[in-house]
Amino acid sequence: MKVLKVTIPMVTMVILLTFILNPVEGAAAGTGEAIFKDYQVVEVREFEVPPNVPAPDSAGRRIADEIVYQIRRYSYKFHLFDMVIIEGKREIPPDKKVLLVKGTVDAFYVRGTCAIHCQFVDKKSGHILYKTRAKGLIFRVGEYIAKVIYLHKRGKR
Repeated sequence: MKVLKVTIPMVTMVILLTFILNPVEGAAAGTGEAIFKDYQVVEVREFEVPPNVPAPDSAGRRIADEIVYQIRRYSYKFHLFDMVIIEGKREIPPDKKVLLVKGTVDAFYVRGTCAIHCQFVDKKSGHILYKTRAKGLIFRVGEYIAKVIYLHKRGKR
């Protein structure tokens, strides 16, 4: 009887720790790579707003502007990129490697909250390097995208 009182909580604790720690190890393996390390320029495309999403026409532009602002903050602080621009605003030197950030707006709410699906693409080859989803206030979504870029540029988790 005494053995059961000790064994049951221990087994339960081991099972819980296994489920809690496993996802962390799996996520760490994917985020430790510096997949954006060779890029000198980030170009952000205006986010697409599908017709079935009730959002203003300017929603995609607002999200892209916020992402550019947040990436510039990180880039200035940590010396990440030579240029961070909205697609088509400036000419990019041909010798620079360009990371294109694009996506779609999944939801948009009245008080500036949105949900997006974002892709990070090598502009020259069109190869998708990384995908993510984000939801929250527009400035938080922009900050999250900037942080994802920072982590994949530096190879940190």
